[in-house]
Amino acid sequence: MTCRSNAYKFVIIFFLLIGGLLIPNKVSFASNSTIIGFIIEAKQMDGTMNVPSMITGDTSQQKDLPMLEIKFKNLTAEGLTIKKLVKTPNGIVTLNMTPNETVHFDNLSLSVTNAEFTENYLPDNGNIGLKNVKLLAHKITTGNSNLPQFKLSFYEGGQVELEPKAEAELIQMQTVLEGLLSLKQP
Repeated sequence: MTCRSNAYKFVIIFFLLIGGLLIPNKVSFASNSTIIGFIIEAKQMDGTMNVPSMITGDTSQQKDLPMLEIKFKNLTAEGLTIKKLVKTPNGIVTLNMTPNETVHFDNLSLSVTNAEFTENYLPDNGNIGLKNVKLLAHKITTGNSNLPQFKLSFYEGGQVELEPKAEAELIQMQTVLEGLLSLKQP
């Protein structure tokens, strides 16, 4: 019951944050509420990943965009940061959310148009571990999450760090992830 309560709290906080960005004020008004997706970064992610698949999805700027759907039965993320860039008449404002502790997700689904990592490993629990992960996500759902206290900050400026990849590049990433999953089969 506590996990479900935490998930509801996260959803409510998330909508309040996004809703707050859309309220005009003297300093910034979100004339175009999004640039492209959410940047999700983690020093380390490990868990049980399902075989990734190619899908198409819509973003605020493009319909039927090729995306890589990555689903985890469970996932632990250390050093997690979630960023959102927002265009305003005065320039770009960056929303930055950083939990203070390790985050746990159950039944996490990510629709991404770019995925990068520098190292992989076989974790003790689960079938995949990745280090220095950076994702450009457009749709994020989770059945359950343990999101400890997090720091929320806004600052002026910011750059688009990841651009959507072409379908061929996403298929290549899918192949890499499938290869890593095949390394640890029971």
